[in-house]
Amino acid sequence: MNKYRKLIDRLNVDAVLNAAPSNVRYSTGFLADYCYALTTRTAQYYFTDGRFIIEAKRDLSDDWIVVEITPATSSKVISSVLCENNINKIAFDSDVMHSEYLFIKHLLLPFECYDASKEMAKIRSIKSNAEIDKIKKSQNIAELALDNLKQYIKLGVSERELAARLEYIMKIGGADALSFDTIVAFGENSAIAHAKPSDRKLKVGDIILIDFGAKCDGYCSDMTRCFVFGECSDAIKRIYNCVLGANEIAIASIRSGMPYAEADRIARNYIIGFGYGECFTHSLGHGVGVDIHEAPYLSSKCNSSEVLIDNMVVTVEPGIYIEGLGGIRIEDMIVVSGARAINLTTSHKKLEIIN
Repeated sequence: MNKYRKLIDRLNVDAVLNAAPSNVRYSTGFLADYCYALTTRTAQYYFTDGRFIIEAKRDLSDDWIVVEITPATSSKVISSVLCENNINKIAFDSDVMHSEYLFIKHLLLPFECYDASKEMAKIRSIKSNAEIDKIKKSQNIAELALDNLKQYIKLGVSERELAARLEYIMKIGGADALSFDTIVAFGENSAIAHAKPSDRKLKVGDIILIDFGAKCDGYCSDMTRCFVFGECSDAIKRIYNCVLGANEIAIASIRSGMPYAEADRIARNYIIGFGYGECFTHSLGHGVGVDIHEAPYLSSKCNSSEVLIDNMVVTVEPGIYIEGLGGIRIEDMIVVSGARAINLTTSHKKLEIIN
C-alpha cells in the first residue's frame, strides 16, 4: 500500500481505482471474480458481490473496508464512496476488457481522471523481497515437478499425457494453479514456439520441449527445459549448444541500468554468430509476477531509456526453431541485483539425453 500512497502523491491525485484483476490482486492480496479496489490517502475499499464477501473479510487485512456491490448497484455505490471521501482527482488502470473500460469511464465522468496504467505496471515490475520469496516458492514447486516427471518420459508417451502428468504433479506438490497452459512438444512440433500438446507420441531422436510454471500465493514461475530422447543428432546438439550459450552470456551480462533492448541484443548477436539469427523469432524475455507476462519486456523494440532496475524479475529465454527439425528454448528466471543477475532457476541446463 505504501507504493500506492506514494503514487497518489506523485500524480497529485486523491485516489487510485483498480479494476484490472492483476492490479486488484497486487494491491490487496485477494482477487474475487467481480471486484474493484480503491485506495485513498486515508482509507482502502474493496468492492465485491455477495459470493465473495465472506472470503474478502477473512482474507483481506484489517485496513480494508469491504463493500458489497452488484453489477446493478456498483456505479451508484462506488460513486457514493468517492463523494464521501471528497475525491476530485482519481487515477485508474485502463488495462481491462473494453466493457469494463466503458463502465469505468462512465463511472468517473464527474471526476478529473488520470490513466495510470503505465505507472502501475512500473510499480509491479520492481518486486519486494516478500514477492521474490513467493516466486521462488512457485519455482521450487515447478522444478521438483520436472524432476518427478522424468520417470514418465517413455517411448510412446503422448505430448498430451506428459503435459497432464506435469500439471498433476505441480498441483499435488503445492501449486494453487498453473502459471499458463503447459507446453509439451516433441520432435518437429517443438519448432512451434507456443505449441499446444497433441496426441503426437514420443519417438527415438525427438527433442522434448517443456515450457511450464506453477502459481502459488498469487505469484507465477516460468521455465523451459529441452531434452532429447534416446539418441541425439549433431544438428540438434549444435542448436542446443548455441541456445545454451546465448542464455548463459545474456544472464552473465545482465545488470541494473542495462537497457532492456541491450539484453536482447547480446543474446541475439550470439545466435546470429552461429548463423541462426532468423530462427530466433521472439524477444529474449519478460517480467514475471502476479501475471506470467508483465513489465519489463526484454525486447529489441524497447527504447534505450527503459532500463533494468534492482529487484526486477525477468525470464531469459533465447530459442532457435527450425521447421521440420524442431526447436530448442532454454528459459531461466533471474532477479536483477546490482552488477549481476541472480538465477532463481536451479535445474541444470546441460544437454540431457533421456533413455
